[in-house]
Amino acid sequence: MKLHYLLFAALASLPLAATAAPSSEESITAPETHNRELKVGDKAPDQYKRDDEALKDWKAQGLPAPEKESHWVRMGDHYVLVQITNGVVLAIQPAH
Repeated sequence: MKLHYLLFAALASLPLAATAAPSSEESITAPETHNRELKVGDKAPDQYKRDDEALKDWKAQGLPAPEKESHWVRMGDHYVLVQITNGVVLAIQPAH
């Protein structure tokens, strides 16, 4: 019985540990995404993995620090946290 409780407790905490930076938007559609819906977990267009697309003043925009090997980019009226290595969208925030 103890093993079941420990396993349940461990599994219950997994989603919290795997959660990326807070995302207040579930998806965006913008010209930059070729008008396709882009959600957290989707792959952003490759251009957003490049350093020259990175938002340098993310702190001034009120955004949380980017996770390791990721950076914030601007897509239309949203900021999107993109994993540099694979282009996966980690978070979406409305631009202010």
